Amino acid sequence: MTLPIFPTLPGITWPITRSALWSTIRQESISGLETRLQQWSYPRYKYQMPLEVLRAAAAWQEMQALEAFFNSVGGSAQVFYYSDPGDNAVTAQGIGLGNGSTTAFQLVRSLGGFTVPVFAPAAASIYVAGVLQGTGVSVNSATGQVTFTAAPAAGAPLTWTGTFYWPCRFDDDQIDFDEFMFQLWSVKSLKFSTVKL
Repeated sequence: MTLPIFPTLPGITWPITRSALWSTIRQESISGLETRLQQWSYPRYKYQMPLEVLRAAAAWQEMQALEAFFNSVGGSAQVFYYSDPGDNAVTAQGIGLGNGSTTAFQLVRSLGGFTVPVFAPAAASIYVAGVLQGTGVSVNSATGQVTFTAAPAAGAPLTWTGTFYWPCRFDDDQIDFDEFMFQLWSVKSLKFSTVKL
């Protein structure tokens, strides 16, 4: 199933807020000793962005495009893809080492030394020991899983170069458009978060 892609809108302005969210169980004993248990292996991200200008005139219809997109995913009901302009591409990103028997690997991306899985590649070139693989490998665009027809040789580094999307949902079932001039609209804060697939 192909998910809808968040539209490109020229009215997005700064500051754009991106928050890393974790889930931790905290328990405090009678003595005051505290125990914490990390529940997730990687974070979810929450985005908050203002859109200062969305043109509604027939030549642009940016306001209509955003409202139609919001309605097409049923507000917060359905998942969509978002291309984060600052975090949507990798170059020579390691995904593992061949061992002569494993044929399936997960695409990942590292940022500042922390690695998370990539579930929605937009374009992916796969390399084994620095050699681009033209055949014998497939990439699932809905899961980010790389499958080789023959297992890569033991010790061969596996890398990928490409672009990817973040699977997201809107945080709310409501979006507020403000018309500040004729056929010019704004959204004070559009909020959505990544989801785990």
